[in-house]
Amino acid sequence: MIRYCLISLIFCIHSGFLSGQVYLPRKAYFHLAGRIDDRIDVTLNLVKVMDSLYADLIFSESECTHSVLSGLVDRDGKFQMRNPYCDTGMVFQGSFITRQKLTGTYINPGKSQSERPFVFVESYPAGSIPMQVFYQDSIHSLVSGTGSPVAEIRQCMILPGESSNPVISDTIRSRMVQDFTGKALPAGSPEQILPLMERAFLENYQTTNSSLYKSFPDAGILNWELLRFTHILYNDNHILTYYILSYAFTGGAHGLETQDFRVVDITTGRALTLSDLFLPGFETGLSQLLTSKLKEQNKMPETARLSDNGFFVDEVKPNTNFYITNRGIGFYYNHYELAPYANGPSDIFLTFEELLSLIREAFH
Repeated sequence: MIRYCLISLIFCIHSGFLSGQVYLPRKAYFHLAGRIDDRIDVTLNLVKVMDSLYADLIFSESECTHSVLSGLVDRDGKFQMRNPYCDTGMVFQGSFITRQKLTGTYINPGKSQSERPFVFVESYPAGSIPMQVFYQDSIHSLVSGTGSPVAEIRQCMILPGESSNPVISDTIRSRMVQDFTGKALPAGSPEQILPLMERAFLENYQTTNSSLYKSFPDAGILNWELLRFTHILYNDNHILTYYILSYAFTGGAHGLETQDFRVVDITTGRALTLSDLFLPGFETGLSQLLTSKLKEQNKMPETARLSDNGFFVDEVKPNTNFYITNRGIGFYYNHYELAPYANGPSDIFLTFEELLSLIREAFH
């Protein structure tokens, strides 16, 4: 009887201690919907890997249509995320109240450091799909011993989870794997794909640099780095927009980052093309809109020539690297496509209202 009471007491104390903690999975994707200051609707596609977070944020009504966030979360569920491309950008800080609910404060430096409360809740409404997360990271020395150059690789692949329509899910999964690997679906399970890519990267590193190291043992350029992450930008209304963010440094003056987008119809599993979205003969009108918007983003007068302001072209033509959100369609041009590397990539977003005369009725 005494032993039973002691066990019960220990269990109660242990349970009370645990009740103050939030147990989060090591790897997970969260589709979260909520509001900032109880007036701005927001959707957050959040990925957790160990103690790291990264997310794509969609605003329903704001001058900022979408933003990328990254940050850390501790064992108690407290987190902070900010725009990784801007030290003075927006900040989200708060806590996981439960696995399905986040609360905290949104800080907007552009509004005199204004702080606004937010609440996000995990939800998967009709027209969205759950996702699974697969992750791998490692650091490998070129040679044994201290001071060796190293190759670092980090990969996060996201694929559809279980679905009521496994045929569609399998179709989307195959497409996402192909986009992530850059080749046809490798044999084996998703858990085997990342190790295969890691092995190919490391073999290339060894083959390329082993002989160079003998001649230049102090050359820092022999450090390589590869980052490859799937981002879910939009997962609503039967449309899935995702992109593969890749960064590679294999020597030279700088590394190179690319973002490659894909838009998929969740009801069919088919990747959408510009012809699916736009009326015939859209090219000229769309090019005019893209050119005008790029000038506006760079605070250039409409009569200015892009080529006189650091760009390679005077007219921006639509490319196939586009994305869809609830507010419109964006076109992403990676480094060197429109301008030199120092200018960075160009992200040109057009609202459905701006595209009204060009898009098919289904997207009105």
